[in-house]
Amino acid sequence: MAQLNDFRERWFKRYRLVLHEEQSYKERWQMTVNRWGLAATSGALLVTIAGLTYLIVAWTPLREYIVPGYVSEASRMRAIDAELRADSALHALAVQERYMNDLRTVLTGQVVVDDVEPAVLDSAAMADTEEGLNDWGLTEEDLALRERVEDEDRFALQRAQSNEWASKSIPFAPLQGEISSEFDPAIGHFGVDFVAPVGSVIHAVDDGTVMLASYTSDGGYVVNIQHPGNRISVYKHNQSLLVEEGDRVQAGDPIAVLGGTGTHSTGPHSHFEWWVDGTALDPVQWLPEYAPERPE
Repeated sequence: MAQLNDFRERWFKRYRLVLHEEQSYKERWQMTVNRWGLAATSGALLVTIAGLTYLIVAWTPLREYIVPGYVSEASRMRAIDAELRADSALHALAVQERYMNDLRTVLTGQVVVDDVEPAVLDSAAMADTEEGLNDWGLTEEDLALRERVEDEDRFALQRAQSNEWASKSIPFAPLQGEISSEFDPAIGHFGVDFVAPVGSVIHAVDDGTVMLASYTSDGGYVVNIQHPGNRISVYKHNQSLLVEEGDRVQAGDPIAVLGGTGTHSTGPHSHFEWWVDGTALDPVQWLPEYAPERPE
């Protein structure tokens, strides 16, 4: 009982707070309080301040500067956009790197290996199929229709061969001269060598853009030209160059002077290579002066 009285005395005992003027001690303000009321008022005030602080921080832009690690919606969207752009850039970089590797392979005189194996037609199976069709009792009209379709297919095949010839043929000879060394990929000779007097002018074989015009240790002064249709012409062992990288040339334009520069040169001549779709072709087969008669 004494403890309860002591508790009441301590917490519910009333006190008076009075404000006086310093000089005259005149009373200006007074208030009666007890410890319990003061504690409750202080607690309510703290809760109110904490609630207002939370609302201000949580629902205003201040949260971006006060809350550690908080990421705004705009920042999150920018991060997602940056990640997508980076992924696209990496994909484009991989494609570009593959293209540059293939181009570097072509420029160094190597062959780009294609992993796709061509389909092989089984002639025996086709013959068996034709014999089976003949055993089906076809009428004369069916046989006539079949012959007409075969003739159209044969014409389409000839037209495709003609288009292939046009896409691979060389419109203009690089120079007039005799061939001293033929095309032989087995020994790494991916072109032909033309012998002509020193100082002869070498011409571009078709319209295109100069990709390389520089000096290499083995090829000497070299010119590489990119032509439409994924075709590339290469001219090595020149005495001097008449074009620069990035120049646009037309068929027949002078691009170099014949010489014998480079460690792989055994004398004055012009080494010419013809690449189509990443594969080295025998230029003799596609030059008008040397190629066989073109299909109609």
